[in-house]
Amino acid sequence: MKKQYYFPYIMSLLFSTSALFAQKSVYTFPFDNSYRLPSMQTQVNSEEISATYQTLGNIYTTEITGIGDDKMQQTSMSYISDARVVDAVRFLEFYMDEHLVAPGDESSGLMEMSIIYYHEYERINAGSILGYLTFGLGFIFGIPRETVVVDVETKASFYDDSDRLVAIHRGVGQGKKLQTIYNTNTRRVHQRALRNAIKRLNTNIMNDPALNKIRT
Repeated sequence: MKKQYYFPYIMSLLFSTSALFAQKSVYTFPFDNSYRLPSMQTQVNSEEISATYQTLGNIYTTEITGIGDDKMQQTSMSYISDARVVDAVRFLEFYMDEHLVAPGDESSGLMEMSIIYYHEYERINAGSILGYLTFGLGFIFGIPRETVVVDVETKASFYDDSDRLVAIHRGVGQGKKLQTIYNTNTRRVHQRALRNAIKRLNTNIMNDPALNKIRT
């Protein structure tokens, strides 16, 4: 009778199960501000984020006929859907609305956020070397084949009621993950990098006394 070995499948199940139990809300940030900035308008620069993640699609220019046979041009853009971009926009929106800016009907000034740098790459580690020394057998048994690293940089710009620039702050964050052949999704490590970048950005904002002067 031929024996069957289920070890690789068990390893895959353990990795997926541990990830499920370890999962937190995507909106969990490692800080809790003691105060908020005065109420102001908030917006995310989606075009800059799309360009950063290189998801900006084609630009279409169409010519239409207006009143009196005048020719007018209308320009539109198409964007490629990307889960990382969606995460980035939602993280920034949630941070501004739930952690930084006080709610209120009357707003004083404007806060704009974006992602100005993104880079994802892989590098070898001890598991990579061991896997190659075992001619790939180690990878089958769940040894990490590489380390995935994600770097992001956030930017926040603040304007007063007169549209004058008050302050610009940036925050750099990094996320790392040991990747196996059974776990290749990098969305969560990207979210980790976003959290770290927002944490550093938040520290800079909270330590800036000039931002407390944005009032109606």
